[in-house]
Amino acid sequence: MEGARLHAGVTFADLAHRSGIGTSRLANLLDAKVDFTVVDLAAIAEVLEVTVTALLPASAADDG
Repeated sequence: MEGARLHAGVTFADLAHRSGIGTSRLANLLDAKVDFTVVDLAAIAEVLEVTVTALLPASAADDG
């Protein structure tokens, strides 16, 4: 996900603000300290202008 954020040219603070996810929660999500919800993933994907599946690990996206 960090690669997608950097590729989109979005700062951490901007991602938090535009997705509506607090900076502390976003940090915990990205550090795998808490699990993402579908709402989290959808909000992040919208900000980064990618699909939700683009944010999933390859094995999770391929399990379909």
